[in-house]
Amino acid sequence: MVARKNIVRNVVTSTALAGMMFASPVVSEAALGDQTLSYGEKHGDVVELQDVLSAKGYFNYDESTGYYGSITEGAVKQFQKEHGLAVDGIAGPNTFSAMQSVNNGQAMRTLVQGDRGHQVQALQEELGGYYNYTVDGIYGPITEQAVRAFQADNGLSVDGIAGKNTWSVLNGGSAPAPKASAKKEAPAKKEATNKEAVQTSTTSNSTPAKESNTESKSSQASGQEIQMEATAYTAFCAGCSGVTATGIDLRANPNQKVIAVDPDVIPLGSKVYVEGYGEAVAGDTGGAIQGNRVDLFMADQQDALDFGRKTVTVTVLN
Repeated sequence: MVARKNIVRNVVTSTALAGMMFASPVVSEAALGDQTLSYGEKHGDVVELQDVLSAKGYFNYDESTGYYGSITEGAVKQFQKEHGLAVDGIAGPNTFSAMQSVNNGQAMRTLVQGDRGHQVQALQEELGGYYNYTVDGIYGPITEQAVRAFQADNGLSVDGIAGKNTWSVLNGGSAPAPKASAKKEAPAKKEATNKEAVQTSTTSNSTPAKESNTESKSSQASGQEIQMEATAYTAFCAGCSGVTATGIDLRANPNQKVIAVDPDVIPLGSKVYVEGYGEAVAGDTGGAIQGNRVDLFMADQQDALDFGRKTVTVTVLN
């Protein structure tokens, strides 16, 4: 999650279950590279490490699990071996430094607002004078604005997304050549048959229909109730930045109700009502917050710890 460290997730399973397990508390997460990672750890920083290794072609697994197991250790060892490092499978300062230094020329994944981690830090550093803010690994509105400005100045499609072409230009490449103008085909269009004219008319009328569908979907989302698994977090802890994915400064606004969401389930910026928490804004994201999961901001760390993990009803208000 971009704004904070995850707080203890206390999961207590029913004692009636055979072979029951109690999940040990997990406290994380500093910016990737701020702490040494090794076999057996499980938290958000491991997800970021796996993301970086995956982007560089070392972590070949279906998804970033957050667990530092044999596959992650093997990927780290392979990276260390190929970059002249001590091969111990431990992601420490030298390994992170090497990862940072080889960003240029490596395949970097597409980054969008709401992402966080090592690659976002690299993006912010590469943006130079376009990004006049703390390099914090948070892809929020300031980073997106910097990307848009860079794209506009370098002949790129201005969408605020750090994709293949944007990375290429950032790393010294050239912007892709513009597509051939469609004006050369104009005479042919003028000679179109009646059938082609009908098809063109139908196509041109499709845009309003799409806009209408979008408005309809938004209307249906209003008042929707979703059963979600909820945990809690705080911004008042050592190493926490206190700034959410959407730029909300939680330390400056400790009484604000904010939840972290999966943007594919609840769009960022949505107003919601959370059972037992109240009306809030979907203003943050997190690597572990996927699907029907939410994380509730609480100013007091003990309150966040006491909240634990529970199922709540979340109502999307708009």
